[in-house]
Amino acid sequence: MITFYAAIGCYRVKTEDGKKSVYIQKLGKYHPISIPEFAIWSSLLWEVMTYDELKKAYTEIMCLQQSSAPDFDQMLAMLVKRRLVISGVGYTGVDALYRMLADAFVVPYRIAPPKKVWCILRLLAKGKLPIADVFTAIRTRKLTDTEQKVLGLIEQTPLSTAELVRCFERNITDLSTAEKVIASLYTDDASTQKHIANEEVCSVSANPVLEAVSNLYLARQVILEVPC
Repeated sequence: MITFYAAIGCYRVKTEDGKKSVYIQKLGKYHPISIPEFAIWSSLLWEVMTYDELKKAYTEIMCLQQSSAPDFDQMLAMLVKRRLVISGVGYTGVDALYRMLADAFVVPYRIAPPKKVWCILRLLAKGKLPIADVFTAIRTRKLTDTEQKVLGLIEQTPLSTAELVRCFERNITDLSTAEKVIASLYTDDASTQKHIANEEVCSVSANPVLEAVSNLYLARQVILEVPC
């Protein structure tokens, strides 16, 4: 069996009483997070890891801390319970990936060009980005046709990966209103998010959409969201 993990939401730094604190923003709400939890969560942001890979990353980060590291399994279990980390288990990598992403909503994520340039300059100044890699960092990644279609759909409304599969399967392109989402995706009273996830796992569109969503996530062009 294979288990994959990924991060939910994005992080925000807030200044409170002159002190900066890190929060995870999920569905517009801020969730406080401890340093050990953030070590796990930040390792997973725009990454997909197995249990062993994640534990290794956590151990390496916490070795830099002066205090002893809390138990990794307890920290991970807490993040999963709080729905700040999602996981998927399967006999194959594709199966585990689908189980992890099927119910996760895919949301576009863009960095404004001036902010992106400023971030690159800061990394250069701190020696964290080699000059040879600047062009790669600035260059806009070319999207596949499937990735472009996924972005076109989620820019209209956030959709789960399973709902995206259904859109591809039924050639749905217009989801500009809530009424059109309901009429196109949830065509009968039995249709639910879970029902769609179970039904679309065998769709011929499942693998292409899964690949596109994964590539967009790893390329930092989308974030993942789940209900509380």
